[in-house]
Amino acid sequence: MNLLNLFGGPSVRRRISSAFLIVTLFVMVLAAANYFQLRQVKPFSDLIIHDSSDLVNIEKLSLATSALDADLERFLLIQGAEYRESVQNDLQEMANSLELLQKNPIAETDRILSGLETTLIGLQEKIGLILDTQSTFSTDTNRLIIAVYNDIEQMKLLQDELSGTTLTSLQTTAQQQSLIADNVLAQSVILGIIVSVIAVVTTIATDRRLRTISTLTNTATAITAGDLSRVAPVESNDEIGTLAASFNSMTGQLRDLINTLEQRVADRTKALATSTEVSRRLSTILDQKQLVTEVVEQVQSAFNYYHAHIYLYDETGEELLMAGGTGEAGQTLLARGHKLSKGKGLVGRAAETNAPVLVSDTSQDLNWLPNPLLPETKSEIAVPISMGNQVLGVLDVQHNIVEGLTQDDVDLLMSLASQVAIALQNARSFTAAQQRADHEAMISSISQSIQNTTTIEAALQTAARELGRALGSTETRVILESPATSVASGKPVPISHSAGDNNGSKPG
Repeated sequence: MNLLNLFGGPSVRRRISSAFLIVTLFVMVLAAANYFQLRQVKPFSDLIIHDSSDLVNIEKLSLATSALDADLERFLLIQGAEYRESVQNDLQEMANSLELLQKNPIAETDRILSGLETTLIGLQEKIGLILDTQSTFSTDTNRLIIAVYNDIEQMKLLQDELSGTTLTSLQTTAQQQSLIADNVLAQSVILGIIVSVIAVVTTIATDRRLRTISTLTNTATAITAGDLSRVAPVESNDEIGTLAASFNSMTGQLRDLINTLEQRVADRTKALATSTEVSRRLSTILDQKQLVTEVVEQVQSAFNYYHAHIYLYDETGEELLMAGGTGEAGQTLLARGHKLSKGKGLVGRAAETNAPVLVSDTSQDLNWLPNPLLPETKSEIAVPISMGNQVLGVLDVQHNIVEGLTQDDVDLLMSLASQVAIALQNARSFTAAQQRADHEAMISSISQSIQNTTTIEAALQTAARELGRALGSTETRVILESPATSVASGKPVPISHSAGDNNGSKPG
């Protein structure tokens, strides 16, 4: 790894900051390491103090044991009371020293201390018997004296072993403490070397970057002034070289943007003109079916969409019924009577919320419903066809390009949907007016035919015939009550006239 590229970043300030940060991190890491190692010194120091204290207590125990040996021998020779007290004092001093050694023993001395304790207890018992014996010694007393001296020798052996073990522990602890001190010293030296190296590398790297940045700044100034022909020199593969390459890429994009801006404006103008023309043509169509067909075909062809279709609410206002669609898929869906529930999919959501729904990438939308007849759909827009708060239907447009539909398409289709809503209202109003006119003409015709008759029977036959013809029924009857018969029998008498064949028949 090149040390000059160690400190990444897009600016000299970042590089210098990175250098100081790394130095700081090294200092902190090594300081932390030194701190933790120095913390280990205290337990070792405590252990050294403990072992040293144990050695002192062992020495006291050894001295007390030697004094016991000498005082016991004097007592046995002289039988003086003063020597009796000295022996007892020696035993007490040995017991005190052993008690101090047992307070916080090291692991390796547990067995030895246990042996010392057992031997000392036996020694105290035996010496107690000897001290209580009168001046005349028996054979048993001689055996006790021999056992006492054997115990004293055992005590000395155990003391030597305890002293050796404690001394070994002390030496080991001192070596470990010395090793920690050496590590701290070595780490301090390494820290100094690293800081010095980083300082040198930072100085060299900063100087190189300053020269490169100066050249890059001059190029950027020329580009800002409008000289898009300038090219920044790419002298390295580091971040400065990447920045120079980015400047060159940006300059190229600016050139391309300027060259294509007029074409994009022309395309947008053409799209708006096409939208205006589609809206104008829609305003002249008064048949709803023709209107829907014309809308989807014009929208799909004019803007080169993958597919377009329109849903209109059914008579119940609960389901969206497909009213028109482009291509073979549209014809198949129409033949199936394809429907969608309110709130279902993009179309249902647009109808329910009365707001456009744009999905630039259908694979990322959980609410998008795939259609097997339109497998190439990659983006989709559903725009409500509404008059104020009243939703009449939904204009749905699909494209086979991810992010092929944008907010510009939403705005364009919203404008078209408004025109479609007006055209639908006009077509429905025209149809309703035409139906009313046909009904009025039919009523007028029937009334005229009835007025031209001269008898009641002829009027009834004409009414039945004309109503049957107007309603498309196969048979029409008119039933009257005969006043005379009704009075005589108390029941209505039907008088029927049939107009099933539109020629009339005799009364039945």
